[in-house]
Amino acid sequence: MSPPAFAAVLLALAIGGVLAWLALSADKPAETPKDETKSTLTVELGDQESGAAEAPAVEAEAPEGEQGEAAEVETAGEAEAEEKVVAVATKEKETEKEEKKEEKAGEQTESVEITLVRPPVEVEEDIALALPEAALLQETTRGALPIIGPEGREAWRVYAGKASATSNLPRMAVIISGLGLSTDATLSAIKLGKEVTLSFTAYGADLEAEVAAARAAGHEVLLDLPMEPISYPADDPGPHTLLTSLNTSDNMARLEWLLGRFKGYVGVINHMGSRFTAAREPLRPILQALKERGLMFVDSRSTNRSVAAGMAKQIKLPRAINDGFLDHEPTRGAIDQSFAAAESDARESGAAVVVARPFPVSLERIAAWLPMLKSRGIEVVPVSALADKQADR
Repeated sequence: MSPPAFAAVLLALAIGGVLAWLALSADKPAETPKDETKSTLTVELGDQESGAAEAPAVEAEAPEGEQGEAAEVETAGEAEAEEKVVAVATKEKETEKEEKKEEKAGEQTESVEITLVRPPVEVEEDIALALPEAALLQETTRGALPIIGPEGREAWRVYAGKASATSNLPRMAVIISGLGLSTDATLSAIKLGKEVTLSFTAYGADLEAEVAAARAAGHEVLLDLPMEPISYPADDPGPHTLLTSLNTSDNMARLEWLLGRFKGYVGVINHMGSRFTAAREPLRPILQALKERGLMFVDSRSTNRSVAAGMAKQIKLPRAINDGFLDHEPTRGAIDQSFAAAESDARESGAAVVVARPFPVSLERIAAWLPMLKSRGIEVVPVSALADKQADR
């Protein structure tokens, strides 16, 4: 080893010893000893043996090179740990920010989903129908009866509900019959969409007011016309029922009493009538009288043997035909199946008519189905919009 290199090693060892001594001194309590001993470290640089002799005095301490490495490692470890702490803190902050962003995004997504699933309900403005006109009424002892007015104006056109004249969609008419006997049921039916046709019995206690309320809400109105069923008299539609056993005069008197119960209806729908609508002779004068009064006729098809719709077509009485009773079995499942069948009929033929009674379950399912029909491309219309639009049965 060259002398300069050897001197450098000795110098490093000496410095290491001093540093070690200082470190040991710093660890001791800061007390002033009674007898101070002064130590002097002499380093001979020119002699290899003297350097070797001094080496044992500092063997207990690590050489400066090893101390430096340890210090560097410790410093590096502290720096690395500090960097890790900073990195962890930064990552936690970033994670917190990301969670907040995701939370906000989740809130926004939830808001969007609610908007898509539950769109704003369209508020339909009630459009009151034309008020009953004196020119279309005939005052009699049985009440004010509808007649054809000046210039051929007919009740079934004047009092009709509103329907689109340009729509090419399949159409369906929904009729609620039997109204007027229960105030609660009647009010619930009036709250349905105005495109639903409401039919009132002639035996209600407050017909004028209830019919006026229905028409003010935009509903087209029919009159239930009681006709003899096959099960008569076990099933009796009422004291003014049209019967096959009566002569034409008696049936006409009953018809006029029924037609005079209230005003503003577009026509009639037979209530029961499985026997009467299948009997041509007693039926014909009734249908002819309806035509001469400017009304339309809806065949409820209480029997497959009904000849009412065909006869109405022969005498050019505007008519519509019931394709099915929605609540023949008044349960949710059965009503939904009936609605699905009616949808198929409407799509296949372009027009369908369904009839329901004012049972709570019927009104509830109709209210639920109306917006679904719209979304499925079927237009719900007043029954007058389907006059003479259906094939014969």
